[in-house]
Amino acid sequence: MRAEGSNARGPLSVLQNPVIHTGVFVGVLLIGVMVGSLYVANRMPKFDAVASLRNLLCYGAFGLVMSIPIARYLGSPRKIFVSGITAWLVLAGAYAAATMFFENLINRLNVTPFHLLMLGAVIYGVIAAMSWVASSLVSLLRRTAPVPRPPTVEVARHK
Repeated sequence: MRAEGSNARGPLSVLQNPVIHTGVFVGVLLIGVMVGSLYVANRMPKFDAVASLRNLLCYGAFGLVMSIPIARYLGSPRKIFVSGITAWLVLAGAYAAATMFFENLINRLNVTPFHLLMLGAVIYGVIAAMSWVASSLVSLLRRTAPVPRPPTVEVARHK
């Protein structure tokens, strides 16, 4: 039996939102990139000679995965930000877990999990703001000027 005035969708309905789903999916992909880069950096010493190239490839993979919410929700800055911050929340949780496994990870990268989360929030916040400005400019440029109408003239009729 349902109580009157209760939410018909339920308290967990926010988890059924496609924006949240995209954020979780992107977060899992970011975790994959992070784990892959940590594995290559710590367990494959043959790539130490080309560490800068290895790091550049990892940064490129992070950037490519981070662009998924931007490409999917290009016209909606709110959805870009919510999806992006969800992804970085998932990534920050995995990074916090990775700091327990990889000793001195925070000291080596000089990034705490909270700092990582704030970094993602700033990045997606700036991108969302740029998307909002761009969509405002596009809508402003698409607006056509109103066509002036000649004033109506009333003709008086005499009987």
